[in-house]
Amino acid sequence: MVRPREDAGLTRQRGCGVGRASRPSSAVAADVIDIARGLRVPTFGVPAAQLKTISPVAMERHYGAYYIRLMVVDKPGVFADIASALKNHAVSMESVLQRTRDPGEPVPVVMTLHETEEAAMVQALDEIAAVGAVVETPRMIRIESL
Repeated sequence: MVRPREDAGLTRQRGCGVGRASRPSSAVAADVIDIARGLRVPTFGVPAAQLKTISPVAMERHYGAYYIRLMVVDKPGVFADIASALKNHAVSMESVLQRTRDPGEPVPVVMTLHETEEAAMVQALDEIAAVGAVVETPRMIRIESL
């Protein structure tokens, strides 16, 4: 098939086309022209000798939103203690969900928290875990934006 294209002029295409194992004909043509001109472009656009090693960032410095689940005894003042611990470490709440159960029985509290550094989140969870009405180790899940 021959057809005009804005980016490659008049092109001839044959076979399965784009999306299969074969490369688009304009890419193959561009590679052939680069070879004919003697152009050598490094894999990452920079010669390997000039690539720099980067170090991973410590997780304490990870900045993101979080989901936490707490099991607490449902009694007055517990939520105030939890909110106070978050405030002490500059962690802001986005949403809170608590279902009712029998009085005095543990109840799950699920929260999503605004973006913060993981170090602050871990410190806040340590303080929350020390609240007397918290009956299980708090669970934390990072909310990644992709």
